[in-house]
Amino acid sequence: MNKTIKNIPEEKCTGCAACYSSCPANAITMKYNSEGFLFPFLDDSMCINCGICLKRCPEKEVDKLLESLQEPINCKAAMVSDDAIRLKSSSGGLFSAISEYIISQNGYVCGAVYSDDYRTVMHVLSNNEHDLIRMRGSKYVQSSVGDCYIEIERVLKNGNKVLFSGCPCQVSGLKSFLHDEYENLYTVDIVCHGANSVFAYQSYIDEIAKGRQIESVNFRDKSLHGWSTPVTIRYTDGTMDDYPYHLSKWNDGFLNGIINRKCCATCHYAQKRRVGDITLGDFWQVQKWDESCNDGGGTSLVLINNSKGLYLYEHIVPLLKLSKEAPFEAAAKYNGQLNRPQKMAPGRKYFFKHLSSKGYHNSLWYGHEWRYDFGLVGWWFASNYGSVLTYFALGKILLDMDYLPILIRIPKKDGTPWEKITEKNIEFMAKHFYISKERTFDKMAETNVFCDGFLLGSDQLWVDWYKDLVGHIFYLAFADEKKKKIAYATSLGRSDFQTTDREKITISMLLRRFDAISVRETSGVNICKERFGIDTLRMLDPVFLCKKSHYDKAADESNLIFDEPYVFFYILDLTEEKKKMVHAIEKALMLKAVVLLDMRFEIIDDAIREELNIISNATIEDFISLIRNSAFIVTDSHHGACFGLIYEKQMITICNDRRGATRFESLFQLLKLEKCLIKENQLEQYDYQRDYQNIDYSEVNNILENEKVKALSWLKEKTIAKHDTSLTEEDVFSDYVWENEKRI
Repeated sequence: MNKTIKNIPEEKCTGCAACYSSCPANAITMKYNSEGFLFPFLDDSMCINCGICLKRCPEKEVDKLLESLQEPINCKAAMVSDDAIRLKSSSGGLFSAISEYIISQNGYVCGAVYSDDYRTVMHVLSNNEHDLIRMRGSKYVQSSVGDCYIEIERVLKNGNKVLFSGCPCQVSGLKSFLHDEYENLYTVDIVCHGANSVFAYQSYIDEIAKGRQIESVNFRDKSLHGWSTPVTIRYTDGTMDDYPYHLSKWNDGFLNGIINRKCCATCHYAQKRRVGDITLGDFWQVQKWDESCNDGGGTSLVLINNSKGLYLYEHIVPLLKLSKEAPFEAAAKYNGQLNRPQKMAPGRKYFFKHLSSKGYHNSLWYGHEWRYDFGLVGWWFASNYGSVLTYFALGKILLDMDYLPILIRIPKKDGTPWEKITEKNIEFMAKHFYISKERTFDKMAETNVFCDGFLLGSDQLWVDWYKDLVGHIFYLAFADEKKKKIAYATSLGRSDFQTTDREKITISMLLRRFDAISVRETSGVNICKERFGIDTLRMLDPVFLCKKSHYDKAADESNLIFDEPYVFFYILDLTEEKKKMVHAIEKALMLKAVVLLDMRFEIIDDAIREELNIISNATIEDFISLIRNSAFIVTDSHHGACFGLIYEKQMITICNDRRGATRFESLFQLLKLEKCLIKENQLEQYDYQRDYQNIDYSEVNNILENEKVKALSWLKEKTIAKHDTSLTEEDVFSDYVWENEKRI
C-alpha cells in the first residue's frame, strides 16, 4: 500500500514543502512543474514508504485542518509611526514592527525575499536587519521555503524565538512539519489573494525589461503612486518601467485567477478563521469605515487570532501612530479572500498552454478567452443533428487537448438568412463553446484577427455546388498566410467530384495552402489525389473521438422520459417502405417505436405523426438521449449509425443513397460490418427474422479504439506542428479568389 504524497491530487497540493522537509530518506525534491509552481517529486528508488510525508501533509486530513483554524479575537486598523518604514512597506508597516521586536529578543524572522537577479522568491531565516529590509513588501509570486522549516526547528529547539511570515498554506505547512507546539514560535499569515506562477512572473519581467539588468522589482511602490498596487521595475542603467494599478497586466492576470496555482481556487484559508497567530493585510477602503484611518500612506489590517498574536501586538503598540479597533465586516468587505477563494479563470489552462511560446502578455489574451487557437469552420449550425454533433465533438476534442476553439458563423454569399431551425442549434452550441458574431460574406477575413488557425470538420463540406452558396469558405480562402489550416476527416459527400477544369485548379491551389488534410471516406482519398493532386489520409469521424462523457452530460439535460423500452427510428428520408418497416420491427421486437425525422421534415398529416409516434421539436440533447436510452435502433442516417455504435446498440442501418452512400460504405467496411448495411432497394424484401445481422461489439470496439488512437495522434501532431508563415504562390492565388468572390 502506497503511503506517500502520491495520494494527494495535484490540484490539492499547495507546494508548502512539509513533505519535502519531513522525508527521512531525502527521497522528495521540490521542482517546478510545467506551469511554474513548486511540487514535490518523489524518487521511488529512494523512498522507504514510511508514510511520514503523507502524515505531515496538511491536505491529508482537511477536516482536522479546518478545526484547527481560529476565530479572530480582535480586528485592528494600524500604522507604524515611522513614515520612512511605512513608505517602504506594502501597507501600514506592521510586519517590520513585529519583526524588529522579535530580533530585539535575540530571535529570528523567516520571510520571503527576492533572489539577487529578481527572478525567483524564496523564504530565508535571519536575525539581521538587512534581511528584514529584503523581506519587507509584497512579492506577488509564490516563494520557495527551501530548508527553512528544518532550520526553524533547529533554532526553536535552541530556545530562540522565531517569527514565520508567509501565505496561510505555508504557515500550515510549517505547523504540520513541526507537529509539536512551540511556545517560542510566532506565525503571521497574510491575506493571500493567490499564489502566482514563477514562470509567468519571469516571462512578465523579461518582456518588460527587454534585456536590461534588473536592479529592483516593486509591486507596491508608494513613492510614485501612494498606497496602491502598481508595478515598478528599476534597472542598473538608471531606467525604469512603471505601471499604475489600472495599467498593470500583472494585476490583470493575478486578480482574475489566470496565473494562480490550481489549489488557490479551493483554498481552505480564504475565510474569517485563520491559521496564524496574527493575520496581516491591507485595510483596503478603510476610509469608507473611518476617514481618519487613511492618510494615503497605507493602513494595515491586523487580525489578532489568539493569545500569542495579542502578545506580539501589545509589544509593538508603542511603535504605532494608529491602532484602532475595527469591525471585521469592514475589513472583509474589500478583502475578498477573507470571505472566499479567488475563482479560477476558465481560460487559465489556455494561458499556460501558450506561456512558453507566446510569452506573458500575449498569453493573457487566451487566459481571458479573447483570442482563440482555432476557428471551427463548417456546418456546425446546420439543421441536422449529425452535423451539429460533429462539431460538438470536434470542439470538445480540442478543449480536452487544452486548445481554445471558437465556432465561426458562416454567411451566405447573397446575404439571406439561414433556416429558422439553425437558431436553436446555435443556442445549443453557445452553451458549450464561444460563437463568433454574425458577419457578412465580405467581412469573413476579420476572423483572422482573433484566430491563430482554422480547422475544418467533417460532414460534406467539399461539395461542388456549395460554392454558389458560400463561395470557397470551406476551402478557407478567407484565411491569410499566417494562419494554420487543418482539415480533419472532411467529407466530400459523394464517391466522385464533378466540376469544371477551372474549379479543379482553384480547389487544388486552395487545398495546397493547408498544413494538413485528412478525409472521412476512402473515396475522398481517391478524389483528392485524382482530381486535385493532393495526398490525404482517411480518418475516423470526429464523433468517435469525443469522450462519451461529453455526450452523456448533454443527454442528461433532455426532458424526454419513456416508461417502457422502445425501438428508436431515426429517419432522414421517410418513404412508404420505411413506414412499413416501423410497424414490422415493432412487431418483431415487441417494442413500441419512437420515431424522429430530419430537423427540416414537416409532417402535415397528424394521423401519420400519431400512427408512427413521431417526436416533434427534439433538441440535440433529446437526440443523444433517444439513442442512449433505446433498446434497438433503425436509421438511414450516417450519424444515427455512428451514435448507435458509440452507445453499442444493436441496430439496422439503411444505406441512404440520396444523402451519399459512400460514407456508410466506408465506415461499415472499416468496421467489417458490411453485412449489417441494408440498401434502400432491399427494404421491401427485408425480413427481420431472416436478414438481421447482430453486431459483435468486441471486434468493433477494437477497430474503433485503434482508429481513435491513430486519429488523435494525427490531430495532436498537426495542431502542434509549426506553421510556415511565408507568403506562397497559393496564398496570392487565394487572395485573388477571395477578393473576386467578395465582389460578386
